[in-house]
Amino acid sequence: MDIRIIVGDNIRGFRHKLDWSQEKLSIRAGLHINYISSVERGERNLGILNVVKIAKALKIDPFRLFIKDAFKETPPYKDT
Repeated sequence: MDIRIIVGDNIRGFRHKLDWSQEKLSIRAGLHINYISSVERGERNLGILNVVKIAKALKIDPFRLFIKDAFKETPPYKDT
């Protein structure tokens, strides 16, 4: 499977666990909503700085975005 799909699926999964919209994630990460959308669809190659921005916004370690279905193994958590 393409790493872009794995990362996109994980971002979407972690975002859903927080019950966040793409807009909320984009604001928290400081990235454009269209960028977040295309990343979740696996259409973009992310730069490492953007991986870190997204992971920090999602309150996870960046490496978790690269593990297939990582969002399924993390207990749900509340927005703070």
